[in-house]
Amino acid sequence: MLPPRRRRSRLFAWVVVLLVTLTTVALIAVIAILVAERELARRIYPNISVRGIPVGGLTLEEAQRTVEQTYSAFLYSPIELQYGERTWLPSPAELGVHLKLDEALAEAFALGRNATRADNLRHAAAVWQQGYDLPLHLEVDQTVLQRYLRQVASAVELPPQDASLSLVGPYVSVAPEVWGTQSLVDATLTDITAALQSLTRQPIALRTRRLVPRLREATIAPVAAQLQRLLAAPVILTGTTGACAHPQGCRWVLTPAQIASWLSVHRVTAANGEPTYSVNLDPTGIRSALVPIAAAVHEEGTLPQVAWNRGKLRITVPGQPGRGLDASQALAAVSTALASAQRTLSLPLTPLPPPVTAANLATLGITAEVGRGVSSFARSEAYRITNIRAGARRMTGVLIPPGASFSFNTQLGAVNAANGFVPGLAIVANRTQKEWGGGLCQVSTTVFRAAFFAGLPINERHEHAFRIGWYEELGEPPGLDAAIFTPANDMRFTNDTGGWLLLESYVDTARQRLTVALYGAPTGRQVTYAHRVIKYTAAPTTPVYVNDPTKPSGYFRQSDTARGGMQVIVYRTITAAGQPSVHDSFFTEFHPWPNIYVRGTRR
Repeated sequence: MLPPRRRRSRLFAWVVVLLVTLTTVALIAVIAILVAERELARRIYPNISVRGIPVGGLTLEEAQRTVEQTYSAFLYSPIELQYGERTWLPSPAELGVHLKLDEALAEAFALGRNATRADNLRHAAAVWQQGYDLPLHLEVDQTVLQRYLRQVASAVELPPQDASLSLVGPYVSVAPEVWGTQSLVDATLTDITAALQSLTRQPIALRTRRLVPRLREATIAPVAAQLQRLLAAPVILTGTTGACAHPQGCRWVLTPAQIASWLSVHRVTAANGEPTYSVNLDPTGIRSALVPIAAAVHEEGTLPQVAWNRGKLRITVPGQPGRGLDASQALAAVSTALASAQRTLSLPLTPLPPPVTAANLATLGITAEVGRGVSSFARSEAYRITNIRAGARRMTGVLIPPGASFSFNTQLGAVNAANGFVPGLAIVANRTQKEWGGGLCQVSTTVFRAAFFAGLPINERHEHAFRIGWYEELGEPPGLDAAIFTPANDMRFTNDTGGWLLLESYVDTARQRLTVALYGAPTGRQVTYAHRVIKYTAAPTTPVYVNDPTKPSGYFRQSDTARGGMQVIVYRTITAAGQPSVHDSFFTEFHPWPNIYVRGTRR
């Protein structure tokens, strides 16, 4: 057993050791606490989370990376905006979206550090035991989001397009309506704002509505059908008068292309205030198309017979009315045909007054004699005088319009008994024989002389085969004659006076003279003439015998007396005040003529 003193010494030594150990442990603990506090000073206290994401024990940088990684898709593009097959992935900046992560992490880091050490320790102990989850707030700038949606809207919005109707030549073109699209920005904004709260990318449909066109294809369909009916087929017009007065008549085709040029299509407002289309038919176009047609079917009325009556003109036989296109009825008929299936129509005609009536007779300006022709038919046989008088009747009271060409044969008409003619001797087939109207050349010669001395252009004139004494009995030179033989040989002249002419004939049976006068406005023309014989030819001495099977055997008669031939030229000079003189000439060759005897051969 140790003595008490040693026991006390050993006890003291153990106490010292214990104290040293305790002091060391305490020092180590203090050092450990100091080291831990230093390390925790840069980290978030344990058992803390942000919106369920553990961030305890992490530095702020580590915590931020952890949260950003968790919400990486959302932070890249918070939403997937969809419209049809199109998709947009806008960034948070484009949407005005701001995730308040810094604020949440700052709050997490501040937990257990904002009070006294004792309070902080108690707070940290509570968090350690119970945990703490901080919210993660989202901020949305509605103005930025709305601006972005309006940009998207400009790419998808489409105004409605009305149906339209037009004419392309003779074809009807209908463009159907197109429905429009309008973006509903406010509604889409509300959807996005709600979806953003989940902090996960979500598909959001762009809200839109369809815009209805005001004018639909169904509305204009009846108008299009009307146009198609109008242009379905040509309109055919027929006429059989005027220049068309022949068995085939005339036929005019108004083509669909021509009809289309008369049509116009306009957008209008209906009585109910809704838009539609109307079709207008321009009558001016139809009238223009009818102008040449009217000229073709026009039949001029006949001119009256007019008596000179010593300068006081008087109508003795009224002219007959003509016929012309009834423009108003034709316009209505074409318009009706366009709206129906019956597209062929006969042109409507209306009576036209004669071109000259008692109402306008005085305006013709016929006030003076402008030309006169005279010939003798002394010692003519009765048949010849009859035919001269019948022919003269056809050459009296005749009006000749300005610029018109006068035809003797046309004015004479048929040479037959109905017109007062009788058979008589005439030069036919190079001998004198009976023919209807024998002696008519007396009338044609006298008309020729009237035109000759009026200074009118002579368009056609034929000489006789041999000299005829009647045409030289009043001292006229040979060659101042005009032979006709209907319908081959005619005598024609032109009224170039610029005014109307009146042709009148006078038969003086007592003096056996025929006079033809032309009356009109004074022309101031003076006509002089001369003639020159170029050649004489003696009469044949050998007679000619002609067998006539229409005469009985034993019939024998001399039909022609031998006479000499001649070539002669008649010269005419026409002068008028202030106008150059006009010179023309008329050549005549009279053949030598033998004695001709006719023998009957009929048994």
